[in-house]
Amino acid sequence: MFKPTGTSQPQKRYKGAHGALVTVESVSHNRVTFYRDGYQSPCVQPLARFMKEFAEVNKC
Repeated sequence: MFKPTGTSQPQKRYKGAHGALVTVESVSHNRVTFYRDGYQSPCVQPLARFMKEFAEVNKC
């Protein structure tokens, strides 16, 4: 589990507890739509759950 690092934003990359990378597509009405690497279908989660389970990946 990760601590929230801010508000999720479209086109930003996040990493889950198991190391899976996702790309945020959109954020609206307290819902985050994102794509997991290697998957074609979008995933949707409540914003609070997304921020609890994913941490932003900083570009080096």
